[in-house]
Amino acid sequence: MKAAVIRGTQQIQVEDVPTPEPGPNQVLVKIKYSAICGSDVHRFQYGMMNSGSIMGHEYIGEVVQLGADVTLLNEGDRVVSGGGEPPEGISARTAGDRYSARTMGLKTPPQGGFAEYIVLDEWRPLKIPNNVSNELAVLAEPAAIAVHAVRRSKFSIGDSVVVMGAGPIGLLTMQVLNAGGAGAVYVSEPATARAEAARVLGATVVMNPTNEDVVSKVLEISGGPGVPIAFDAAAARPTLQQGLEMVRRGGQVLVVSMAWEDVDLLTVEWIGREVEMKASYGSQPIDWRTVLKLMERGLLSKQAMVTDESFIGFDEMQSSMERLMKPEEHVQLVLVP
Repeated sequence: MKAAVIRGTQQIQVEDVPTPEPGPNQVLVKIKYSAICGSDVHRFQYGMMNSGSIMGHEYIGEVVQLGADVTLLNEGDRVVSGGGEPPEGISARTAGDRYSARTMGLKTPPQGGFAEYIVLDEWRPLKIPNNVSNELAVLAEPAAIAVHAVRRSKFSIGDSVVVMGAGPIGLLTMQVLNAGGAGAVYVSEPATARAEAARVLGATVVMNPTNEDVVSKVLEISGGPGVPIAFDAAAARPTLQQGLEMVRRGGQVLVVSMAWEDVDLLTVEWIGREVEMKASYGSQPIDWRTVLKLMERGLLSKQAMVTDESFIGFDEMQSSMERLMKPEEHVQLVLVP
């Protein structure tokens, strides 16, 4: 089978590799779509994957072969890449007490989704509801991250909130907040295509941080005290500081992005309001199940995120990863193996 294989810092090559065979209680999945995640781009950009690694964790596909003793899935089932409840004694998450999202990439992972096929333990994937399209379902993994972030936050129905960054995670966080009854969602995003996607998907106000003071704008439209919660889905150098300045006294900044370089912080600007900063990472099975329910009910949309221009082939992987290092024109790119 073909796969996009890491061969050094900012080097990815399309190679023929052995097609995996499912063992007992495993299934072989033919991958239909595999979206490129920001964390894939960062590991490509900063050389945080061993040579020979195959990245990709935002994929969907069809079960085409069953290993011995499989009972949870059937051939022909459409599945997303994760979300299943692990058997007793197995954690759904790989993060340990000393986990670093940066250095973890140095370990060669099991084969990922930038390939034609993948083998999964039968408990791991979830079935895609019949009325959910493949193009929407491929957003399930980042949507689960968005749901997890909102669940970890102090968000309450009716709250007005800020989302900084309108990449896939930011746009999905915005949609989850709207589905959960947000009073308003204000989005900060400098890239034109991503800002427009935020407008299409229901942002109340979209701000451009390159030509306006977003902190002052949020204070103005919130009536002075600031918003109760700001989500940092950008990981840009100024966004964490901006978030801490735009939340009200006792407010919260929920960090759902990963900055790979130093960010600016000036505590004197916000310490007097006793604000809280909280991190969110990854997802749990309940988050995936919630996502599929939201998709099934029509409360999450792929509009302006997965379009005809989103799809690429293996021959475009290198150039696409390079473009996504400074995203301007694209919201989401999806490999079609």
